[in-house]
Amino acid sequence: MSSFVRVLYEFAGEAGSTEISISVGEILTVTRTDVGEGWWEGKNSRGEIGLFPAAYVEVMSAADVKQQQQRTTVEAQTAPNRYDQTADEYNDGDEWEDDWDEDNDTYSEIVPHNPSNNQVNSALHSTNDYDNKYLPTIPGDDTSQSLVLNANNNPTTLKKSSMFGKSSDSFILGMGNKDRIPDNELVLIVPLDNLYQWQPSHQHYTVVVASPKKESKFKGMKTFIAYQLTPSFNNISVSRRYKHFDWLHERLVEKFCLIPIPPLPDKQISGRYEEQFVEHRRVQLQEFVDWVCRHPVLSKCEVWYHFLTCTDEKIWKSGKRKAERDTYVGITYCWAISPPEKQLLQSYVDTQMDSCSQFIHAMDTAIRNLLSISNDVVKRYQTQIKKEYQRIGEGLSDLSRALLIDEKRAPSRNGNALSENVARIGDIFSGIGVQFGEQPKLDWIPFSDRLHIYRGILNSFPDILTTHKGAMQKKKDCERLAAEQKMSNTQLAEVNRRVDIVSYAIIAEITHFRFERETHLKQTLKLLIEEQIKFYSSIVSRLEDAYKEIE
Repeated sequence: MSSFVRVLYEFAGEAGSTEISISVGEILTVTRTDVGEGWWEGKNSRGEIGLFPAAYVEVMSAADVKQQQQRTTVEAQTAPNRYDQTADEYNDGDEWEDDWDEDNDTYSEIVPHNPSNNQVNSALHSTNDYDNKYLPTIPGDDTSQSLVLNANNNPTTLKKSSMFGKSSDSFILGMGNKDRIPDNELVLIVPLDNLYQWQPSHQHYTVVVASPKKESKFKGMKTFIAYQLTPSFNNISVSRRYKHFDWLHERLVEKFCLIPIPPLPDKQISGRYEEQFVEHRRVQLQEFVDWVCRHPVLSKCEVWYHFLTCTDEKIWKSGKRKAERDTYVGITYCWAISPPEKQLLQSYVDTQMDSCSQFIHAMDTAIRNLLSISNDVVKRYQTQIKKEYQRIGEGLSDLSRALLIDEKRAPSRNGNALSENVARIGDIFSGIGVQFGEQPKLDWIPFSDRLHIYRGILNSFPDILTTHKGAMQKKKDCERLAAEQKMSNTQLAEVNRRVDIVSYAIIAEITHFRFERETHLKQTLKLLIEEQIKFYSSIVSRLEDAYKEIE
């Protein structure tokens, strides 16, 4: 039985492309959901077949589907079944084409792939739910995802499911993958005053994301932007498309369920190849890369190094398959964590987790508020204030032209025409307006980009704390079994140790997040204030020039 969707938002397909235009309320027949992340292929009521944003539609219920089938006409059934006959030639042997055929969309959060729920996993995922306006939940979705609107009123999907399931139980009960852990997977946690931290890395490095360039394949039928990544430890550049970042993000989210993964840039449907958008995305990707480079665990993981260093296609494909078959993912990765032998006091753990929960909630609220304020300031600079100064400039220009009429009749005695002075002052005020319109690119937009990283990180902590609650509940269950003599004291001690590993890991991550804030957040505020000082100093200088015109 075919799958049907109802259009929630208008979308105008680009002329000459494989996209189709869709209207609100229109019913589409879905023909493919594996075209590429964020895009589905479907047929409209006019028999046209093409691509449309998956986030702009909702899947219809079984009853609606049955009614739609009854209304289906013979013309619709006989419509062409491919939007482009050359599509069969798309697979050029690129390993990536198995999963992604289009990287024109961007995402801020990708959840682990669920083979049984391809439709949901091919929809857009984002953590940027500023407006909190919920749309209908996708029918048949067992991961509790809800569609929301982000700051730009673009529909995105926010994952709200717990990561603590049967695999976590297996680890707590000691039934998971206990094979010898590879040395490169081992992670140490060490004491720090009254806290604990990931063992600091002594091999600090940076990665530069640069030179975004529009490229194409299939004789120009497919276009994309490629970015050059250059690690400081080898200075060898690699070319990566957005879908490569997308794949990396998915692997990191799946592997590290106790470590928040920074978000990728938000989705953009239109203007994908505009220079300003491409450069802004590069800056956002740089923020993502910088955050990973500074993390003592993420910066050393094998899949990250593969992403940064592999230049050979065959080795790339082999490493990609190896990462996708990795057995140390999710809570199972805890087998690779080696904390101190000291058993944690329950009161200490409870205090740490309660404090973390309160802090995350408070900071998340503050970051949301700052993002909203920042967006308002950007709009005011680029529209209201810009127009006000330009109106002042135009008003002064009108005054200058009026004065010129009389000066033509009787020239000024000192040879310094007032009309010229007023005209130059008007130009200065108009220039100030233009400067206000351009300024957010230097301060408030970069500030928002960094807050976006914090928003994504903070949004991950509730699931992490839920994971810990699940581990603590399993510990209580085992204590009850031990009291009933259904579990030996030795087994209970092993369970307690594995629960401690989860606790140690979360405390270490909370500590790292604190260190990160104390340096990164200070730097973020410093850059904002520095740019504001430069900006307003420039405004003062322009006004001083205007004052000199009438001295």
